[in-house]
Amino acid sequence: MYDGQEFLRDKRWCLSRRALLAGAGAVGAAGLLSACGGGDSSAGAAAAAPGTVLAHTGDVPVGGGTVVDGVLVVQPVEGTFRAYDATCPHQGVRVGAPRDGVITCPAHNSTFAVADGARLGGPAPKGLTEIPITVDGTTITRA
Repeated sequence: MYDGQEFLRDKRWCLSRRALLAGAGAVGAAGLLSACGGGDSSAGAAAAAPGTVLAHTGDVPVGGGTVVDGVLVVQPVEGTFRAYDATCPHQGVRVGAPRDGVITCPAHNSTFAVADGARLGGPAPKGLTEIPITVDGTTITRA
């Protein structure tokens, strides 16, 4: 059994300064990579299943939209509704409702057109994935 002093003198339990700094650096790098990795873990494939009511036509402003269950429902022009997976194709962060006809990802500012989900700028490699919907009266449903 070790007493306190003998434990401190035993080289098997001591880390070198280099090993300590390397370990601390590895932990810091892992944290940094995880912060830049997947983004919002609640994002991903659109969660709303076919048949899910997404919104009512009066809830979706002209030129704007709303995010419901991972689906972004927009009204580019009056009476025309479209829906996109609300997941940015860059790193999986959920996009927000459009402003002035532009959908923006809050993570790295990729931008997309409200009319067709096309990529306008930023690091996203492609546009948003369109989700099929049906409009029956005032109800917008995932097809």
